[in-house]
Amino acid sequence: MFFWEMLDKYTANYLPVSFKQEITDNLTQLRRQDKDKFHQSPLGQWQDHLITLPSIVQAPKLDSEVIGSIHQALLQNRQLRISYQNKWEEKPVQRVVYPKGMIFIDNMIYLTGFNPTDDYIDDNKLLQEHRNFAVNRITEVVAIDKPIPDWVRRDTFSLKSLHKLGRLEPTDNIRIKLVLKVQKYACQHLYERPLSTDQSITAIDDTWNQVSATVANTTRLQDWLVSMSQLSVVTEPLELKIVILERLESGMQLYNRN
Repeated sequence: MFFWEMLDKYTANYLPVSFKQEITDNLTQLRRQDKDKFHQSPLGQWQDHLITLPSIVQAPKLDSEVIGSIHQALLQNRQLRISYQNKWEEKPVQRVVYPKGMIFIDNMIYLTGFNPTDDYIDDNKLLQEHRNFAVNRITEVVAIDKPIPDWVRRDTFSLKSLHKLGRLEPTDNIRIKLVLKVQKYACQHLYERPLSTDQSITAIDDTWNQVSATVANTTRLQDWLVSMSQLSVVTEPLELKIVILERLESGMQLYNRN
């Protein structure tokens, strides 16, 4: 296959038309054979038994060159100059970033890193410079020929540590003890996909269960609780219960207006 493709790309224009057609025919035959072999293989046979259904909200379009530049900068520990289009601004803003890694949340991808700043003895001061950027809003990326400062690679700022600190997605508190009152039939998926490793489920009566779990109080958690509105009630913490109630009441007001 490689031999015929090289002939087709680099020498066919210098060959007789009849020989060029022979090259094209051979390539077509070889590609068909490769395709047939793939479909007959165990991997190829899986195609008839798999299907991917899209999310309710489609994933944003991503620029392959932007992704590639970010990838190379991360591997080479280089700084990045990005053009970033904030939701509330008309034009992209130019900024330099010390890239740390990439975050995949549902169907969104984020670049996580730090604003340029000098090393400091207090890690909390440096954490104030941590930022997350939606990759689909990065319109241009240029890798700068400057290494990322050594402090960015400290264990304190590893992706795992940043996640534990609640820095990788919007969050009100780092960790909370969540207590829910959940209808029994709606509780089954929590046995299959628990909220945390310390989750516990106990029966209250024939209709309700109590679910307890230590979780991060993120926007995604609040969105999920709102989606479970007719099936569950937040018992603790009170602050979160108030937030969910306010969101539900706000939604009801919108529906009542129409």
